Amino acid sequence: MVQPRFSLLCLLPLVSALVAAPPVRPRPKLVVVISVDQLSAQLMQAFGPELKGGIGRLRKEGVFFTEAYHDHGFTETGPGHSVLLSGRFPAHTGIVENRWVERSTGKFVYCVEDPQAKPLHAPTQRGASNVRLLGDELGDWLQAQVPGSRVFALSGKDRAAILMAGRKPTGVYWFTGPAGFTSSSVYQDRLPAWLVAYDQGLSERIASDSWLWLKDPETPDGRTGQWVFGAQTVRNGGLPRLIQGVGMPLDKGFEARFRPSPFLDQVTLEAAEALLDGEHLGQGPGTDLLALSFSATDYIGHQYGMLGTEMRDQLHRLDRGLGRLLDRIRRQHPGAWVVLSADHGALDMVEALAEQGFPARRLQIEPFMAALQAELRTAFKVDRDLLKPVQEPSVLYLDEAILSAAKLDRGEVLRRAQGWLRARPEIADAFTYEEMLATDPAAIGNPRDSTLRVLLRRSFHAERSGDLLLAVKPFVVMGAPPAAYPASHGTPNAYDRRVPLIFWGPWKAGERREPVRIVDLAPTLARELGLKPGPVDGRALDLGAPPTGKPASPKP
Repeated sequence: MVQPRFSLLCLLPLVSALVAAPPVRPRPKLVVVISVDQLSAQLMQAFGPELKGGIGRLRKEGVFFTEAYHDHGFTETGPGHSVLLSGRFPAHTGIVENRWVERSTGKFVYCVEDPQAKPLHAPTQRGASNVRLLGDELGDWLQAQVPGSRVFALSGKDRAAILMAGRKPTGVYWFTGPAGFTSSSVYQDRLPAWLVAYDQGLSERIASDSWLWLKDPETPDGRTGQWVFGAQTVRNGGLPRLIQGVGMPLDKGFEARFRPSPFLDQVTLEAAEALLDGEHLGQGPGTDLLALSFSATDYIGHQYGMLGTEMRDQLHRLDRGLGRLLDRIRRQHPGAWVVLSADHGALDMVEALAEQGFPARRLQIEPFMAALQAELRTAFKVDRDLLKPVQEPSVLYLDEAILSAAKLDRGEVLRRAQGWLRARPEIADAFTYEEMLATDPAAIGNPRDSTLRVLLRRSFHAERSGDLLLAVKPFVVMGAPPAAYPASHGTPNAYDRRVPLIFWGPWKAGERREPVRIVDLAPTLARELGLKPGPVDGRALDLGAPPTGKPASPKP
């Protein structure tokens, strides 16, 4: 196995203030950062004007950057949430994908997996923590520099909550199924009383109530359609859907139905309100930070696509729920600040796009990988596969033991594989480990124009990335149901990278059309709060500048 190597180029984009600046304006008692998982710019364009609740209010009353981009290659939940409050690319947070192969062990690991962490209840759940997150985040800067400040995070997904919470949060909680919300022993010894009470009530409701997803009468109809994938049929416009009936078992099937439904965000909102009251947020001597990630949009997008009735109804329901939350926050904390963004975008279902005339297609992983393995076996006259098995071939790993036994040169094998990949009509480009090390990941220029090589470099870490990184062409999706979700994301293409970015507070409201990066979020809040940030890849945005008719390019 090649030994991990580091380049001085890794350090070039890391910049920070030399001294802490005074706050630009009075520091609030409460800051709430909201991530809506898979809330793409496309969804905001398609359905945003219909939304009159929380999302609609933020659009109207906030500083709304309409051209905001995640500027890295592998646009997944773990990497995206690690970016939001760190101001750093996944290359520097270390969260390069949701899962990767550790070079030291050769084993796949999950981005928040921690065998030393024990769940505080629901003992069948895996332990999780921030053990693989590198560096600090906004909450860490806040607690270190503003005495009495606290940091909490809450989500439907463990990786979303954990990776927004930073190194030493006051509390971090995630949904774990019928038992409600949990945490792990890394963060505290036991769940707080307010969460125990909420979980108990939720568990009773899940067991005794029927949960039926009815389309809200106020939601306009979305796309309807039906697509068959072998034994699996995907329907848009299939409401009502029974999520859980009285007496139905609370098994894995429950979560498979509950997560891709608006009820996941409903209970997350309820738990957030319990947290606000139980921890008396915004009433302490410092500034409290609450990071919330709403996960249902992602599950629903994967299951039903982007533009169907299910997604439309989900966004309207979440919008109304966030409206109630904003009303509560403003009523209790008139000076609170709220930021809205997302961890990534997504592509609609390939079959639906093809019906509309897009050159959309699926790349079947098994025959693709079989053809690549056969090419290498033939070229190097070996009878064993030279690449390790992977679930998705966006990152490929050489089998160093087989290369060594056959006395093959890794560089020659990589170049052969790279040439084969670049000749495939579905592949936009592929780069080797050594090419990634030699690429500068610095945030310069217009994020709309970032090259594939630079985007993949920002998703590369020497100890956590493979020997070949590749990107598919636009409208190509790897995998097919039932082995994969009908709709997906994860590519460097703009539809997966472009998301909303809204700051709601004491700033002049208006749309801003200059291209910006999501790594700009954390340094912007740090500057506004008068904090000295840690090393960041982004820059502080000027929230005070009025919107202009002419888009501006971001400064390097």
